[in-house]
Amino acid sequence: MTESGPLNLIDDDNSDTEEGVDKQVRNKLAYDLPGSMPNHGRAIIRTKCLRIAPTGRSWAAATTEGVLIYSMDESFIFDPTDLDIDLTPEAVDAALKENQTSRAVILSLRLNEDSLIKKCIIGVSPADIPAVASSVPVKYIQRLVEALASLLENCPHMEFILRWCQELCKIHGNSIQQKSRSLLPALKSLQKAITRLHQDLADTCNSNEYMLRYLCSASDAK
Repeated sequence: MTESGPLNLIDDDNSDTEEGVDKQVRNKLAYDLPGSMPNHGRAIIRTKCLRIAPTGRSWAAATTEGVLIYSMDESFIFDPTDLDIDLTPEAVDAALKENQTSRAVILSLRLNEDSLIKKCIIGVSPADIPAVASSVPVKYIQRLVEALASLLENCPHMEFILRWCQELCKIHGNSIQQKSRSLLPALKSLQKAITRLHQDLADTCNSNEYMLRYLCSASDAK
């Protein structure tokens, strides 16, 4: 080892001609030394393990540069946070079965898999929402807000999701305000989902206003 890296990967070709550049091999890194031509070759990456998904549409490789995932589905995103060997979807499901909802939510946020996050959010009982929301670390708030915004657009449990939003703002209001710039995209998505929901409910209530008045008056007459 030298100050510039491994000795066998240093380009020590003294030639300044194109012939010297052509002699450079692709397995040398771009270590630039005084008086030598820069090498723009690619770094060597070693693969220790390769796994193909059961669906046949994606595969993953454990390399010296990290975990590389390739998929035929454009919507596939795998971006875990604080990943370790014990952090698996099975561990999230086990925490839900043991009624450890706070742990399940945090594990799903660390794993950063959208379906698991939404599953854990729905798995929390309404009475436990304040306790679970208070246990969520500040660094996972953005991901949680994004999941809540997505659920508001597709989930039928509107009151339940709105309760989540309310408790999250109550407990982490100061942190959200301090990090408003980084959380702005997620907060805008949540605001857009709530506004659309409010408009849909308002249109439904306005179209049935007279029917509601009739039902109210009929119940009073009885």
